[in-house]
Amino acid sequence: MTPRITFVLVSYGGRELVVRCLELLAEHTSVPYRVIVADSASPDGTGAWLAENLTGATVLRMAGNLGFGAGGNLAVRHADTEFLCFLNADIEVTDGWLEPLLAFLDRTPRAAAVSPVLRNPDGSVQEAGSVIGGDGWCRAVDGDMTEGPLFTREVDYASAACLVVRRTAFLQAGGFSPEYEIAYFEDVDLMLSLRAHGWQTWLEPASAVTHQRHGSSSSARANELMRLNHTTFTRRWPAELARRAPVVGLDEHPHRRWWLRDQIAPYRVLLIDDRVPQPDRGRGDGRTMAVVNAWREADPRARVTFFAVSAERAGQVAPALAARGIEVVYGVDDPGRWSRERAGLYDVVVVFRPHNFVGYGLPIADAQPQAVKVYDAEALFHRRPEQHFGTATDVQDRRSWAVQADLLRQQEVDAFTWADVAVCVSEEEAHWAARVAPGLSVHVACYPAHVPAEVPGFEARRDIVFFGGFDSTPRTPNEFAVLELADEVLPPLRERHPDLRLRVVGADPSPAVLALDGQAIEVVGKVPDPRPLLESALLHVVPMRYGAGVKIKFVDSMAAGLPFVTTPVGGEGLHLGWTARHLIGASPAEHVELCHRLLTDPALWTDVQQGLMEICRVHFSPEEFRRRMGDVLVACAVPPPVPV
Repeated sequence: MTPRITFVLVSYGGRELVVRCLELLAEHTSVPYRVIVADSASPDGTGAWLAENLTGATVLRMAGNLGFGAGGNLAVRHADTEFLCFLNADIEVTDGWLEPLLAFLDRTPRAAAVSPVLRNPDGSVQEAGSVIGGDGWCRAVDGDMTEGPLFTREVDYASAACLVVRRTAFLQAGGFSPEYEIAYFEDVDLMLSLRAHGWQTWLEPASAVTHQRHGSSSSARANELMRLNHTTFTRRWPAELARRAPVVGLDEHPHRRWWLRDQIAPYRVLLIDDRVPQPDRGRGDGRTMAVVNAWREADPRARVTFFAVSAERAGQVAPALAARGIEVVYGVDDPGRWSRERAGLYDVVVVFRPHNFVGYGLPIADAQPQAVKVYDAEALFHRRPEQHFGTATDVQDRRSWAVQADLLRQQEVDAFTWADVAVCVSEEEAHWAARVAPGLSVHVACYPAHVPAEVPGFEARRDIVFFGGFDSTPRTPNEFAVLELADEVLPPLRERHPDLRLRVVGADPSPAVLALDGQAIEVVGKVPDPRPLLESALLHVVPMRYGAGVKIKFVDSMAAGLPFVTTPVGGEGLHLGWTARHLIGASPAEHVELCHRLLTDPALWTDVQQGLMEICRVHFSPEEFRRRMGDVLVACAVPPPVPV
């Protein structure tokens, strides 16, 4: 197989390091490659020894110590592969290090270069990209400048200690500038030259190497070279440096640190919600993830930061977001201080749900006065205690629900009044928001669900299903619903359909739900993907008495071609039209009749199935969600993604 990559090493002494580096490269690099070593007139005979003893590599010997830049340029003149990898001899690679870097360049055509994470021998982060200050000095993004898992991102500068570069981009940028002395700043200059030609440099944390940092110059000589080349660098890039904060003093002014790290992004958006979205659970996680995706997909170069109030399972689910270029922050005790350390950083601040608005959105937004403020309601939460109030019989319970409803209603009024832009999940809730906050830019963006071309029909399905998460706690809306289903709907249904069984699907079933497991009811609990169960059931039954917003579980049911039976509360915002008379009942007796009719009339069941799928295609398709979120982005002064 023809190699796609050439490894370029520039040596000046250090024969043992070069040999060890190439041994590790051979041991841990599975793709075909070439090696070119440019020796800069090593005084200890390293060049001569390499030329005589190094097999399978090209050794180029320079007449004098011309340095890293000249050696790299010379080696590239002899390379003919698609990619180059500049590699210091004190880099140690391990299995699987190269494939993520090549895969990234293959899927990111505007990326000229990509760097792995450079780690210290103890495993700590030495460099995850670097920033360039207005004073012309650079600083590595190390453990002090990262929170949560390292994430894929465009960087200001990445060290050529280990850097994979497109050869065409390197040549277009003119290679390493010859204006520099033998070491320092040549790779920094290259990054700016690449950007000036429309190219990008990225960090790919899926790859990591160890950098031992064995220098070949004395400290005095290194400082002299660094200062000489710093003068050259500032002379070559005055306009670029003029718009940046200095690196010196970053520790005393932490907001500069984050601004320098993220200033390259076209915009910066901060999203604040309860927890890192968990795709295998309910509670609105699917919709939150869809909103995050919309911001991520609008521009891959944008900085999207997800701030999770709770650290629940964050260590397990955050890495998947980080791999997609989403920064994840969690475990913050003082949100106001956290935001002040990033003062003026964000262009947009999005807050989900009223309790997050009060506890986190307000103190964070105070330090971001320049940001467009977005309140994403997800639901009108004050409606839930109002519903409990209407069904409670105990005086103290009614008073408690009334107090909760009043508190949540005021929080939601305050949130909509605070916001510049609001996002709701249904037209009904959007109308309420517009009434309490006249003049507010209100948008509706519910949830995207893909409808496949074909789904199983009536004859390929059996039994009924309940789908929804439980939080492991009693008195949740889903617990109320499944207990009513088990106690008041399923028994009379089984009198007519003796073989009918119920499967209860959802994360964290409470003790009362777990106790239902038996001959007629199977408590399945959490599943990685609910679609197979939804596509195998005949009916989805949820006698929901308490809830607000659009119930995403029913959108998923529509997309799976599964008719559902629920209450007026459960059917809100779903655009059910004529199908509602076959699906919506106010009492257990009505639910029994609706279920019986659909279970015994295949033609009606099929009509309802097709009607629901068409509703899903029109109102809840990924295309419709992208269109609506595009309107939200425009309202925030962010260009929506351009269709490819």
